Amino acid sequence: MVELTDYLLKLSAELPSRFDYARGLRKRFLFEKLSGLVDDYIESESPKTVLLPGLRGTGKTTLLGQLYFHTLSKTSDVIYISADEAHLLGFSLHEVIERYFDVFRPKRPVLLLDEVQYDPNWDLTLKVLHDRRKALVIATGSSALKLKESPDLARRAIHVEVKPLSFIEYFHLIGEDIEPVGLDALFEFDVDGLERALSRTVHFAKTAEKYLELGSLPLSLELDGREAYESLFSLVERIVYRDLPEFRNFDASTLDSALRLLTIIAGPKAERFSYEKLSKALGISKSTVMELVRAFIASGLLIEIPSIGSLSKKIRRSPKLKFSAPSMRAALLSKFEVVELASLLEDMVALYLSGEGLLEYEPGKGGADFVLTRKGKRYVVEVGLGKEDYAQVRRSMERTGAEFGIVIGREFDARENLLMIPWWAFLGLV
Repeated sequence: MVELTDYLLKLSAELPSRFDYARGLRKRFLFEKLSGLVDDYIESESPKTVLLPGLRGTGKTTLLGQLYFHTLSKTSDVIYISADEAHLLGFSLHEVIERYFDVFRPKRPVLLLDEVQYDPNWDLTLKVLHDRRKALVIATGSSALKLKESPDLARRAIHVEVKPLSFIEYFHLIGEDIEPVGLDALFEFDVDGLERALSRTVHFAKTAEKYLELGSLPLSLELDGREAYESLFSLVERIVYRDLPEFRNFDASTLDSALRLLTIIAGPKAERFSYEKLSKALGISKSTVMELVRAFIASGLLIEIPSIGSLSKKIRRSPKLKFSAPSMRAALLSKFEVVELASLLEDMVALYLSGEGLLEYEPGKGGADFVLTRKGKRYVVEVGLGKEDYAQVRRSMERTGAEFGIVIGREFDARENLLMIPWWAFLGLV
């Protein structure tokens, strides 16, 4: 059996080579904020606990590796600890951290903790660490961290979600820098700002297609085609078989059904499925389907969009489900050679809009793809690669009482309360 002190000494010596791959990679936008927290801590010795929940494949481990080198350039009092690795070796996260303090005796410790959800007592460990040690703790984990976090830790910690890549951040990581215009320009009908975004992205429609298919997760940036899809599909399998059991003790058969469920949701006819139809298609109970969907939402893989209307209507109707990273949907559909760009675009629109306000959809034939309530204003949003008129948006505006209508399609046009923007220009706003 590995002795804990020996493990820590070996780990500390090997970290530069372990993260050598990260040296030459461009950094996610989030790095600037996190490195700023490191700098502030080293200068002022103000201890903090920062939690970075996020979907698998969003580059959290690489981010910690880059933070490791940034911190190492300022102090030797830095350590990276993988809770998953510690668990496999038979150590608790608490044991490893306490031994680190005993052996290295750091003066201003910076602890980079990865995949903390694999330690059953991670929440208590971080709370005690925050209260008893003067340290900067930056900890990553699955999106499920928010579900299992105690109110005590929630009050103490800074929470920063690691999301899939936006189009502008994707460009940044592949070596192109474009100044983002921002989503405010869209909702304020800022024609000058939108035309600026259009002029900057007019030559990138083909790149935007590749982004939707493969570029929403850093994992696939260095890979091409089939190899990228295989890596992404393996990531989906890890979410199913490793992450879902965090939410409930699903048996092996149910987890197999979960993978089939995702494939159905990814398909072109998914919009027509209800929980009842999914239950029949999979041969499992409706309640199990609902629990699996809730687990996928909590994992960060799916975005849940309720129907517009009263609470009773929302409860009766199945939600619209979108993938937070279109690349995940594409990986599932690639098994059947039916990757459709339109559904990938809707996924990314859902991700962009979900952080802007209350996002809903209008049920029924001809209903709006999205209805967004933002800062007291209601917007109907229609999405389609070839959409070029306002007919459907106008009808939805009348039914929903929305003041504004937006078409994300093929053309650019702006009127008093109607706006049309090419889909690649929309992606290029942030």
